[in-house]
Amino acid sequence: MADLIFYNGIIHTMAEDAAETKVSAAAVSGNLIEAVGGDEEILKLAEEQCRMVDLRGKCLVPGFQDSHCHLLLTGLGFRNLDLRGVRSAEELIEAGRAYIREHRIPEGTWILGEGFDHNLFPDPVLPDIRVADAISTCHPILIQRVCGHVGTANTMAFSMAGFDAHTRFPGGVIDLDERGEITGVLREAALDQFKMRIPKPDIPTLKEAITDAARHVNQYGVTSVHTDDLEGGSLENIIRAYRELEREGRLNVRIWEEVQAARPEVLQAFLDRGLRTGDGSDSFKIGNIKLILDGSLGARTAGLRADYSDDPGNRGIFVYTQPELDEVVLAAHKAGMQVACHAIGDGAVAQSVAAFEKAYRLDGKDLRNRVVHCQFADEELIRRMAKSRIGADIQPGFVISDYPLAASRMGEREKWGYRWKSLLEAGVPMGAGSDGPVESYNPILGIYHGVNRTDGETLPEGGWHPEEKLTVREALYLYTGGGSYLSFEEDRKGQIRSGFLADLAVLSEDILGVPPERIRDIKVEMTVLGGKVVYERASEKDCGIRKAVKGDE
Repeated sequence: MADLIFYNGIIHTMAEDAAETKVSAAAVSGNLIEAVGGDEEILKLAEEQCRMVDLRGKCLVPGFQDSHCHLLLTGLGFRNLDLRGVRSAEELIEAGRAYIREHRIPEGTWILGEGFDHNLFPDPVLPDIRVADAISTCHPILIQRVCGHVGTANTMAFSMAGFDAHTRFPGGVIDLDERGEITGVLREAALDQFKMRIPKPDIPTLKEAITDAARHVNQYGVTSVHTDDLEGGSLENIIRAYRELEREGRLNVRIWEEVQAARPEVLQAFLDRGLRTGDGSDSFKIGNIKLILDGSLGARTAGLRADYSDDPGNRGIFVYTQPELDEVVLAAHKAGMQVACHAIGDGAVAQSVAAFEKAYRLDGKDLRNRVVHCQFADEELIRRMAKSRIGADIQPGFVISDYPLAASRMGEREKWGYRWKSLLEAGVPMGAGSDGPVESYNPILGIYHGVNRTDGETLPEGGWHPEEKLTVREALYLYTGGGSYLSFEEDRKGQIRSGFLADLAVLSEDILGVPPERIRDIKVEMTVLGGKVVYERASEKDCGIRKAVKGDE
């Protein structure tokens, strides 16, 4: 018998075999879906004190899943200097100074800033060490571009990190000027190594950041995330923070933890812990090994097979040679670890596909390996991905942020970008997400962008490369069942059906019924995780929620 019932609604179960036109009600018992069907049959399942939710024609869908994000970094970022939307170096400097004043940050304390996009500046040049020094010379400062692949530090930070003009890292660059002196700009692996010198938060801070981030994503109907968190601290402390929250009943989002293990020795150190893909509970699981192969389009560090059209001689940054990547992927594969490769440029995508093909050839496990972002891929790469069942994590919001850059960066090759329909129709397993905090965690916006391929303002009327538009149902699947498949949980979540986890989102309108251009206006009214309401947009009276006893009319 049920203790939570939704009725009088439009329910999209996302189950292929469901007669959805007849489904208007769903019953939840404990943390599982008990039954779905018509109002009359489901209302009979009400227990005493059952919570009844009269949907009043609103829409119920499976809880949304974000197939790639940085949840912990998002929570920690709420405490950091927010540089999103700054439109000049001067505005950036003033934002940093105001942050220090308003928070009364003691001298010697690290200042971390996130989210600037130099392409918005009148002179689109990356801020350098002079800009960072202008914020403060008494605080170590690191500011990161919105993509997270390029950052700038001030003089004090370079000194404290022990970096200088002679510091070198494979797969990374510290920019030097014509005199051979540091400019303050760090790229890819150099930035990663720099951040490792910054003091990490303690476990109470990690837990607070996780709960803050979970609260943030819950408002968008998100109940599961695949998250790369290693920038936020040591793996040991991150796992401990999540598991403590789980024991305390305060982990309000399901976690598939992506583990960065860039080199064979780092991977082996992780494997020696005895952890493998899928270990854990419904609330927290060890996910995949995450490998970063290249950078971003905006920073011209995405790895390309031919030069950038607007920067001859530059093909981006490749973190690995092909043999190096093959070695790490195969070692992870043999150990039973799923691998996800961050690859944006077509050159990096080609590297990842070749490494996965070799791993599958030498070790036949079906680990559902995937390419994260997979932004540029020609027909041959898509065909090979489909043949080997190599998955793709896409971020529909990237179309909006990258559209102004794609043609200049890629020239004619921009037609190979963001090919969601081609990937899907070829049979490539796919999930969708945000790469949050890079883009909004709101899946409604992601679905809108996937379906329309426009922001309704600056992109071409009818959408950018409209042949790659998704149907609404396809986009909805990518944010529900797609993530479930990639985490081997398609028989556990991503659908509203008996025996599945009761992860649900109530939407203000029927997402499959409104005109595509109106999808972005839909609001999440309620989010349910394992039968527990973790977010409500309106009061009980407004939502039609009431307590009821069995037989109550």
